[in-house]
Amino acid sequence: MLTIAWAGVGNADNASAPVGWRNDGSGHFPNANPPLEWSETKNILWKTTIGPNRYSSPVVVGGKVFVTADPAILFCVDAADGKILWQQSNGPADLPEKDSSQAPPATPDNTTSTPASDGKNVYVVLGNGIAACYDVSGRRQWIRYFDLKPTSQYGRAASPVLADGKLFVTLSHLMALDPTTGREVWTRKEVPESFGTPMAAKIDETNVLVMPSGHLVRSSDGMILAAMPGGLKFASPIVRDDTVYLIQTGSISHRFTPASPDRWLPKPLWEQEIPGTYYASALIDNGLIYAVANELKFSILDARDGTVLVTRELAFPNVSDDVEISMYPSLTLAGNRLFVFNDQGDALVLEPGNPCRELKRNHLGEGHGGSPAFVEKRIYIRSGRHLYCIGEK
Repeated sequence: MLTIAWAGVGNADNASAPVGWRNDGSGHFPNANPPLEWSETKNILWKTTIGPNRYSSPVVVGGKVFVTADPAILFCVDAADGKILWQQSNGPADLPEKDSSQAPPATPDNTTSTPASDGKNVYVVLGNGIAACYDVSGRRQWIRYFDLKPTSQYGRAASPVLADGKLFVTLSHLMALDPTTGREVWTRKEVPESFGTPMAAKIDETNVLVMPSGHLVRSSDGMILAAMPGGLKFASPIVRDDTVYLIQTGSISHRFTPASPDRWLPKPLWEQEIPGTYYASALIDNGLIYAVANELKFSILDARDGTVLVTRELAFPNVSDDVEISMYPSLTLAGNRLFVFNDQGDALVLEPGNPCRELKRNHLGEGHGGSPAFVEKRIYIRSGRHLYCIGEK
């Protein structure tokens, strides 16, 4: 059986389960019970200015919010009141002298990647190839520059993943780093960098990474156990039980079965065409797959056979016809509510199921391409130059 399994990093007493992009990568926040309604004047507990950023998402662990801002700043914010506790620069000038002249300057997509943290340390990977680690008090543990070129003209978006005692990064290709030193444990040049973030999972008691490229990689040593055909262009894979789903225009589903310790068999389950461009990663819940295309098409698929159960056009409030909307934020499920955001600050709150009933429409004026984080009765949203905390007053 394959299940999501985020193994702890290190053995410090104050370390907690790692969190990163979309919580554990799945988009599920099962213990959350956030408000359904908010605006610039309603249910805003605090709003903190942290500077520009296009796509990175906040992560919350141990009462702290970690988030990046251009050109290369990592912020730590108090989750209770929004006070900035510390900030650290991660540019070429912050590297050891032997590396500082090699690293390129920051670009607008420099901080697209979302940080990861285990409650003891926080890890950040930047688009210019710089990776760094800080303890939660802001003391730098290490910083490294990887002289590896992006594989796309649009820069980098894959976020770091903490699992199986390692820090996994995709800079040109997949690498496993020692989280305490930043040194490479193994590297796998055959597994290419993509925009999507890998999913950590466990199959038949083996810790693996399910890559957007379709590769199944053993996390202990980087062995490529299997590969699905194709791969995702922008989004991240879905993993549920013993099955992997790659959801985009040409969606596929495979089940992995061990044939030997070093070779696994991907069994095709179904293929399905769902029109559109899929920047946002899909989400699975109770046998249903929810996906949203950049063309504002919302679809529900049956996870068993790929049947398209629902396709409808989304309507967002407060957006005029002359405003171009992009569906960059990935879908999230907080408690029993499905949240669908666009990059203009609009959010639909839906009741999952078939049919999927709309509950509320919300709007924050600045807009952003990242995904929200949920903790208990609060929502943490990056919007423009600000970090918002939403909760019932």
